[in-house]
Amino acid sequence: MTTATPPLREAARANVMDADDRVLLLRYDEKQGFWATPGGSLQQGEDHATATLRELGEELGIDEKAIGLGPQLAERTKDHLVGGREVRQVELYFLARVSAADVDPTRAAQPDH
Repeated sequence: MTTATPPLREAARANVMDADDRVLLLRYDEKQGFWATPGGSLQQGEDHATATLRELGEELGIDEKAIGLGPQLAERTKDHLVGGREVRQVELYFLARVSAADVDPTRAAQPDH
């Protein structure tokens, strides 16, 4: 018996650092709680860098112009459940430099915490 490959879900995530090299992580309460980098799935026709900037705006309230988006740092593939459905998520991780003063959760459109 063969197991079908789950549908592909492309995602972009950011290792967010400020001028003092502090790393910003988001706390998620699901699955007994965990910490993760900001990010999420790509929208139709979007590339990974554009998705990273959009996600930082949605989740952290940071204006795109205030983000210094750096190079891709890593790639990870993981099968997991999203909305009760198994997917094979391929995540590209980018370095993002921001000023701590520019992080404003009150402006976040889709806080994922």
